Amino acid sequence: MSAHESFWDYSCRVYALPGVSTLCLRLQNEHGQDVNMLLFAAWFAGTRGELSDALLQQALAFSQSWAGAVVRPLRGARGWLKETLEDLSPVSTLERDGMQELRTQIKALELRTEQYQQTRLEALVSDVVQALTARQQQHAMSVNLQRVAACYTQPSPALQEALSALCSALASA
Repeated sequence: MSAHESFWDYSCRVYALPGVSTLCLRLQNEHGQDVNMLLFAAWFAGTRGELSDALLQQALAFSQSWAGAVVRPLRGARGWLKETLEDLSPVSTLERDGMQELRTQIKALELRTEQYQQTRLEALVSDVVQALTARQQQHAMSVNLQRVAACYTQPSPALQEALSALCSALASA
C-alpha cells in the first residue's frame, strides 16, 4: 500500500481482490457490519497502525449517523426493487425496464454516498504516516478490524472467522 493512497483508491483496489467483496458483503449482511468502517480500519492500519480510541469514536459517530440516514435507506430501496422485480410476473417490459433503470440509478447514488463517507473518514486522519513493517501492519489490521466489528455486534465464532478471512485477504494488498 502506498503511504499516499487515498482511502477511496485503497477500497476500490482491495475490494476487487479475490474473495474480498464476498467477505465484506457477508460481514455486512450476516453480522451487521459497516463495510466502509472495516475498510477504514484496514486502510489506517496499513500506514498509521492502530486506531486511537478518539479517532475510532469520531469515525463511528459520523459513519453510524450517515449510514443510518443515507446509505442504508438507499440500500433498502435498491433491495426492495430487486425483490419486487423478481416477484412481479405479469409486468410490462416497459415497467420492468423502468424499475431496473431506477434500481441502477439508486445503486450509483449509493456508491456515491459511500465514497462521500470515505472522504469524510479520511479527513479525520492526519497526514502523518508511519513506516510499519508488514508484521506491524498485519497486527494493527487485525486489532482495528476486531475493534470496529465489536462496535456493531457481539463477537461470535462466525464473525471471528469472517474477520480473520478478511484480514488474510487484505494482507496481500
